[in-house]
Amino acid sequence: MRRKLLVLLLALTMVIGLVACSSEPQAPVANNPETDNVDEGDKSVSDEPLEISVIIKATDSDYWQTLLLGAKAAEADLNGKVKVTTDGPPSEIDIEEQVSILENVISTNPDGIVIASSSVDATVPAVEDAMGKGIPVITVDNKLTTDNYTSFLATNHSLAAGMAAEAMVKDWEAKGIDPSGKKVIVISSVAGTKVNTDRTEGFIGKITELVSDITVLETQYADNDISKALSIAENTMAANPDLIGIFGDNNHMGVGVAKAIEEAGKQDEVVAYAFDADPDEIEAIKNGVLRGIVVQDPFGMGYNGVMAAVDAIEGKQVEKDVIVDATIVTLDNMEEKDVQKLLYPGL
Repeated sequence: MRRKLLVLLLALTMVIGLVACSSEPQAPVANNPETDNVDEGDKSVSDEPLEISVIIKATDSDYWQTLLLGAKAAEADLNGKVKVTTDGPPSEIDIEEQVSILENVISTNPDGIVIASSSVDATVPAVEDAMGKGIPVITVDNKLTTDNYTSFLATNHSLAAGMAAEAMVKDWEAKGIDPSGKKVIVISSVAGTKVNTDRTEGFIGKITELVSDITVLETQYADNDISKALSIAENTMAANPDLIGIFGDNNHMGVGVAKAIEEAGKQDEVVAYAFDADPDEIEAIKNGVLRGIVVQDPFGMGYNGVMAAVDAIEGKQVEKDVIVDATIVTLDNMEEKDVQKLLYPGL
C-alpha cells in the first residue's frame, strides 16, 4: 500500500513541475525597425532600382535611337536609382507588334513605362490597363485618344510643319522662283497616323495660306520606306516639270527625297524640307540637296520621359501635357552651338 502511495506522490510531483515550467514567462522578441512594417515589394525602401521600360516606334530609325540615348542618359544621371530597358518594333508600320511588346512589358509589372506609340488608338487599351494597375505611363511624340495617361511630351507637329512651309516660301523668294501656279507635294511615311496627318495638314495649310494659287498634288505614302520615297519623288518630278517643292514628313522620307533630287540634279529647281534629323539628312543639307529639316528633341524627350516617370512613381506632381519646341535647321544655322546639340545629342 505504501509503495502505491509513493508512486502516486511522485507522479503528482512531476505534473506540478511540468505545469510550472510551461507558465514561466518567455523572453520578448526585440523589434527590428529595419525589417518591421516593410513591404518587401516596396522599392522606395529597398536597394532595388526602379524598372522603367522605354518603347519606341521603330528600331530602324536613327531618330528613335536618339530617344533611347536620352533615356539611357537619364538612367546614368540617376546613379543606379533606375534600370531602363528598351524595346520597339522594326518599323513604324508594325503597329500590332508594338502593341504586343507593350502588353508583354505590362505583364512584367515594371515601375513605369515611356512609350512613343505608333498609333493613336491601338495601344490605348494596354495603356489604360497599365494605368489601372498603378503603372505610370509617359507618352511621347503621338497623342493618344485617351486622357488616361500620366504625362505627354511632344512637338506641335502641325505648327512645326508650318514652319517648314514658311521657310520654303522664303527660299523660293531668295532663288527668284515665282510659286504662283506651280506645284508642291507632301511625301508621307504612313497614312492614317495622327502625327503624320498633323504634319501633312500643317504644311499644306500654311503653304496654301502663303501662296493662294499654288497647286498641292495629292499626298503620296511610302510605307516608311526610303526606296519607295525615292521612287515617288523621282516619278513626281518627271511627271511635273513645274514642281518646285517637296516636303517629307520624317527622316526616311527626307533621305529618299534627297537622293531623288540629287540623282535628278534638281537641287536648284526643287526646294525640299523634311522632318527629324539623321546623318544622311544632315549630309544632304551640307550638299545643298535638302534646304532644311524640322528638328525636334528626341534626346530630351527620352531623358525627360524617364525623369517624369520617376517623379510620378515617387508621388511628385507631373505636368500633364508638355509641348517640346522644334527648330528649322539649315546650312545657315547648323553650326550654331544650340543647333549642334540637337543634331548630335549626347556628345
